[in-house]
Amino acid sequence: MADDKPDFDKSQVETLEHGGTLPLGADHKAGSVQLLDSDHVVLVPTPSRDPKDPLNLPGWRKNVIVLIVGLYSAIAVLATAGMGAIVTQVRSMYPPEDQAGINDLLTYPTLFMGIGNLLAMPLCVAVGRRPVFLMSLVILVASGIWCACSKSLSSHIAARDILSLAAGQSEALVAFMVQEVHFVHQRGRAATWNAALQGAGTGAMFVATTYLVPAWGVRWWYGVITIINGVLLLAAFFLVPETMYDRVLEEDSAKATTHIVTTTANHTLDPGRYGARTWRHDLKLFHFAPRWSEMLTFYKVAGQSFCVPSILWLLLLNGAFLGVYVFQSSTFAPVLLSPPYLFDFGWLGFVQLALIIANLIALPIIGYGSDWIIKVMSRMNKGVYQPEYRLVSIIFPCVLGVVSCVIYGQTAQHPDQWSWAGIVIPYAAGFLAFLGANTVAITYVVDSWPVEAGPMLLVVAAGRGFISFGLSYATIPWVEKNGYDGSMKVMAIVCGVFAVLGVPCYFFGKKIRMWSRARLWPAST
Repeated sequence: MADDKPDFDKSQVETLEHGGTLPLGADHKAGSVQLLDSDHVVLVPTPSRDPKDPLNLPGWRKNVIVLIVGLYSAIAVLATAGMGAIVTQVRSMYPPEDQAGINDLLTYPTLFMGIGNLLAMPLCVAVGRRPVFLMSLVILVASGIWCACSKSLSSHIAARDILSLAAGQSEALVAFMVQEVHFVHQRGRAATWNAALQGAGTGAMFVATTYLVPAWGVRWWYGVITIINGVLLLAAFFLVPETMYDRVLEEDSAKATTHIVTTTANHTLDPGRYGARTWRHDLKLFHFAPRWSEMLTFYKVAGQSFCVPSILWLLLLNGAFLGVYVFQSSTFAPVLLSPPYLFDFGWLGFVQLALIIANLIALPIIGYGSDWIIKVMSRMNKGVYQPEYRLVSIIFPCVLGVVSCVIYGQTAQHPDQWSWAGIVIPYAAGFLAFLGANTVAITYVVDSWPVEAGPMLLVVAAGRGFISFGLSYATIPWVEKNGYDGSMKVMAIVCGVFAVLGVPCYFFGKKIRMWSRARLWPAST
């Protein structure tokens, strides 16, 4: 994950090579930056001399942040999306007249995760990331207890909806925090490590779920989730600092220059001027006076983002592949439990181990591979990095995702002609495709529009949540009307078309970035 490894209490951070300067013009603001200097990697954004700058955190601290937020995301996904594997036990908890409403337990969480993003992301700009993240964990603990103690289906649905509001921060806010403590050349691997921890943690807990629920019941499933969230709340309070930082360059940005900072030597911090980073500082809940007006600006920028073709493409691509994952995660259990496969219920958890394998594939290809690709392509471009280089790493996941739709649909529709592997392997491949789309979206947005990244991540995260909600709510009627094969063929076509739209985004991406900077947000140039 992080390459820099200074001691937490020293005034040195592994960076500076020499005192040269780098011009910062419009291209820099639009995401095009000098990434290589004499074959050394330039640190972008440039770390300040402030010990409290999140970019100056030691490597171990950055890794701990990724670990905690990754596990938080894993439990959030398990709590919201994990009910598909235990829906049979959930149905047994309620009388026949409530059976029609149980589908709401499976589908509404996706919608409320999107709403949670709409509320939390602007708030984190106004008061900081740390208080919003900690409050989300508090709500997860409280709503988890409510779910475990609910006495009726309506109460259960309401509790899961509140839980999902807090779980929504596993999408945009967590991704934003991870990106804020890493440099451009680290962001691909950092985002993929975060997603890998989420996927591996969710997969492992899915396996545990298939043993826990038959033995202890659904209520204790919520109980275990709540206990884990309580532990994560304590860990986050002590180990996850505020990641928002006011990074100001020279006022005249058109003529501004910054020191070239690379990964080859030491960059001296200045605690005498800025003050030292202390545990007392890190444990503070609020580090900024509330900036409530920033919330309105946030929503304004989010609305303007729909005018940017690249953002619309990332939204649609993410929504399509998330829809595939939601469809498959909602239907694989009934298919495998039915003839001719007749899986035991306990075996369903091991199907989730395929997601762990998908994450192991994603780390070298999407994570480290993406960071390696941008270095190679930047070297070919005289050291200048273009955010569009990130899009190259999504080719393999997109192809894999489209193929997985076809195979999954055929297997589910004609199980007598296909092995159970035709369900399990495409399920993992579909997740890998979404993982690729998600990672590329995060890194591309943050690299291309560093100032407007928060609102844009909201658009992608919340928007895809609403898209997947619509798809998941229509899954059962869709399958009844078109069959598994017909439904998956449509999804394959949709995903394929959106994937191909990445070609013009690659070739015209820089012009789009420059246009959006000049026409939509000229004040930040």
